[in-house]
Amino acid sequence: MYRLLAVLSLLGLLNACTTPPKPRPRPRPAPPPVSRAPVAPQDPLIAELGRDAPPEREQVREPYRFDRAISMGRLAGVRLYTYSPAGRERVVGFSLIDGRSPRINPLGAKGNGAKREFLFQFPDRAREEIALMVSDDVHLSKRYSRDNMFREVHLFPRRQLPSLRRKGDRFEVRLPTGEPVLFDAQTAEIVGGVLQEQPIDFNRNRFARHNPRIRYTGQGLLITVAQRGEAPRRARVWGQKKRAEVRYPSHYRKPCYLSPALLWDQRPKKGDRDPRLTWRLKRDAEVFDLVEKRCHWDLSALRGG
Repeated sequence: MYRLLAVLSLLGLLNACTTPPKPRPRPRPAPPPVSRAPVAPQDPLIAELGRDAPPEREQVREPYRFDRAISMGRLAGVRLYTYSPAGRERVVGFSLIDGRSPRINPLGAKGNGAKREFLFQFPDRAREEIALMVSDDVHLSKRYSRDNMFREVHLFPRRQLPSLRRKGDRFEVRLPTGEPVLFDAQTAEIVGGVLQEQPIDFNRNRFARHNPRIRYTGQGLLITVAQRGEAPRRARVWGQKKRAEVRYPSHYRKPCYLSPALLWDQRPKKGDRDPRLTWRLKRDAEVFDLVEKRCHWDLSALRGG
């Protein structure tokens, strides 16, 4: 009996010394979902601008030849030109303006208002009028005919409409040939690709001043015309005959020269004294035929591409 009582007492003592089991931790409530602002859809015009698209027609339709509006602020550093056939807004050009590059435009960088503009145009999204218009406004006399220097650049074959994409601190432009040109996104200075530029000529003697000096180093054919204060396509300006310069740098070192009258219609418009200045040669093959005949060059590598 005494032994049984001793065993029971010992068991009670052991139970009293045993640590009670810890309660299970309660599960933490799930964190609330993170609230994220909805992603704004991309501007359809910016998306269209970045696509490498073929021309949509061979020739510009007359109602849309000069139909365009300027759209600002949709892409920083870029001026868009648009039109709205059938109520849908489309891109028909874009420009980059260098108003402050210390190397290309030193007076503009000092605040005198000088600028260089690269305007890539393609009216009616047609092959006929795809061109690069480069203009320098030296802003010395404040008179248009004295200060504005123009160069018009045409590249062949015209495989696509010019396009533009922002890549970091660069704008990548694709030329009609599909070749790239890189611009500094802050200054619009050319920094790479198949085009090179020289600084704006600020010679106060307008007769000795150079038009924008642009060099093409690609595989295509270049036709360029230049003029101060007037349309570069004119065959005669202020009584002087003008010349169009033709270059095929990958095959021929020296340029060839043609009268602009072979390229652009110089007849006055009905009831007007100004020439029409529209392309006489609507297709690339016609341009190649003329250059081969007049310059005695072999352009077979450019055909059919």
